[in-house]
Amino acid sequence: MSIHRTHGIVLRTRKFRESSKIIVFFTRRYGKISAIAKGSLKPKSKFGSSLELFTRSSLIFYRKENRDLHTLSHSEILNANKNIGNDVVKLAYASAASEMVERLVPDEEQNETLYELLNAILKQIGVAERNQLELILASYTLKMLHAVGYGPELAACVRCGKDLADKVWFGLHSGGALCPACHNQDLHAIEMSQATLELMRKFESISMARLRETCSADKLSRDASDILYAFVRAQISEGAKIRSLDFLERMRDSSFA
Repeated sequence: MSIHRTHGIVLRTRKFRESSKIIVFFTRRYGKISAIAKGSLKPKSKFGSSLELFTRSSLIFYRKENRDLHTLSHSEILNANKNIGNDVVKLAYASAASEMVERLVPDEEQNETLYELLNAILKQIGVAERNQLELILASYTLKMLHAVGYGPELAACVRCGKDLADKVWFGLHSGGALCPACHNQDLHAIEMSQATLELMRKFESISMARLRETCSADKLSRDASDILYAFVRAQISEGAKIRSLDFLERMRDSSFA
């Protein structure tokens, strides 16, 4: 075993035996890793609250070669993101953001851009008003897709390269925007407005913080979100689900969010 240090964000935890947890982190240096925190459920655990969901911590762990479960030795909180856990709606959005990472990214593949992006959205969710959350998550989703290599083509038709006129489709299997001449080549193409396309382009070009300060959710952001979430689902195994995203959409459609 070798000892390693990095910063990491808690994506998911589960109980292991009576007194321990297995934690899935997304780390700056090693990407997605799983580690066991022995004794972390004991009342006077050395880990304290550093293993709560969405907490960003400084980590020390023992890495086992050719094993997918490592041993956590030390964890010290850098940012607890407490505002998320106190609000069920924010919790739903943060869960969707983290589960998308967990489902789309292979184990132990460094992606510092994605680490910074995840850290950024958790900060933005923590300070956002409820009517800003949908925009923030949609923007994050598009940025996240680019960071993991699944970014859709939005500048021109993904099939023929022509400029996009008034009528536009999004090809879930083609990987981007489609013109009227090409959309029939993708059986899973979704028609969208030019305004929705422009909003998606804005998601690409400005930060989540700037978006939160200047925009609020409306029908266009709902349409963009629905298309991007469908595209995320198209990238994972057939039949697999992103449960937190399913829950978020049910909650959103009930107008609770």
